Amino acid sequence: MSGRVRLALLVAVVLVGVVVVVVAVLERSLTYYRSPTDLATRPPSTTESVRLGGLVSAGSVHHSGAVVRFVLTDGAHDVDVVTRGTPPSTFRGGQGAVVEGHVRVGGGFDAQRVLVRHSNVYKPPS
Repeated sequence: MSGRVRLALLVAVVLVGVVVVVVAVLERSLTYYRSPTDLATRPPSTTESVRLGGLVSAGSVHHSGAVVRFVLTDGAHDVDVVTRGTPPSTFRGGQGAVVEGHVRVGGGFDAQRVLVRHSNVYKPPS
C-alpha cells in the first residue's frame, strides 16, 4: 500500500470518528417531543419515558384536588393526560404544552412534568 493510500484511509477513519462524536453530542442536546399522532401510530412501551407535545384542548382542563386532567391534541389525535401537582400558572386551554411521563396501560398519559409555551420558550413551573 502506498503512502498516499494509507494517508487517505487515516483521514477517512478520523472523519468518520468526528462525525460519530458530533452526532452523538447533538442527539443528547436536542429537545425532542412526540405528537399525539406519533403516539397513536407508534406507541411506546409503558416503561419508556416520553415527551409529548401539542395544544391543550379548550375546556378540557379539570382540577380535582392535586390531580389535573386535560387533553393534548395535534388536531388529528387527542391524548388524555393526568398529572399530579400544580401546573405552571400560565397553563390553560388553547395553549401549547409539553408533558414528560409515561403512556398508561390501556391508553392515556401520566405526566410527571408539565411545561408550557410562553414567548416561544417551554419552561417548567417555578
